[in-house]
Amino acid sequence: MKHVIRGHRSAVAAAGTVAGAVVLLALTGCGSDDDGGSGAGDGPAQADAVKAMRTAESVHAVGEMLWVADPAEIDVRVDKKGNCVGSAGNEQQGSVEFVMRDGTMWLKPDAAYLKSAYAYDAEVIAEVEGSYLEETEADAPTDLVDLCTLDTYVEETDSVVSFSPGMTQKEKTRHEGVAVVPYVNEDPSTSDGASMKIAAEGKPYPVTITDPEGAEVDLAFSAFGEPIKAEAPAAEKVLTKDQLSDIRLELM
Repeated sequence: MKHVIRGHRSAVAAAGTVAGAVVLLALTGCGSDDDGGSGAGDGPAQADAVKAMRTAESVHAVGEMLWVADPAEIDVRVDKKGNCVGSAGNEQQGSVEFVMRDGTMWLKPDAAYLKSAYAYDAEVIAEVEGSYLEETEADAPTDLVDLCTLDTYVEETDSVVSFSPGMTQKEKTRHEGVAVVPYVNEDPSTSDGASMKIAAEGKPYPVTITDPEGAEVDLAFSAFGEPIKAEAPAAEKVLTKDQLSDIRLELM
């Protein structure tokens, strides 16, 4: 079963890098100064955060975003080389841990995920649960491959900024020990809880992005540029496609 991770605003932002850049420049050019957002003072602009995210070699993303068709909790470390370690889950689809590297993904699903994503019956689930399923990147569920793609988090950041370009810049503060410049959508006609915090020192990476009614995302970012240790699980804990097929045949 293939899934897609996108809010309706994220889908617009994902239409293309060039198109997204044109929209962003058009929006940020209206009703805002060079610092991005009405009433902005010194500090990084919203557009700076998108640019910085595009240059990131790796990131740790934690929080909530639309997964398949419902919000889910995610915890993912991913880099531009395709190395990825993480987990995702909600009550509707179940939960799954995953590792991806060198074009191969290993998934460790719980019973609910095996039922919702693979449509396995109770007998197969009893044999499979607790093991890692080995998939090529091409055959792995699209929603998980998206989570293991750094561009997904660039698109989510771009989406929040593109649809709330006139956020008000607030005074510099700290978020979990990091100096940040907060932005908040205070426009009563469009405010839907959108906000973001941008690193005030060093590269202006987005530290948090929130847009519950638009992009349907609430994420915190950290560990920019840090190496990702994506180690394959031990062979005895892995079920290949052939082994999985044998299990299913034996239970027919």
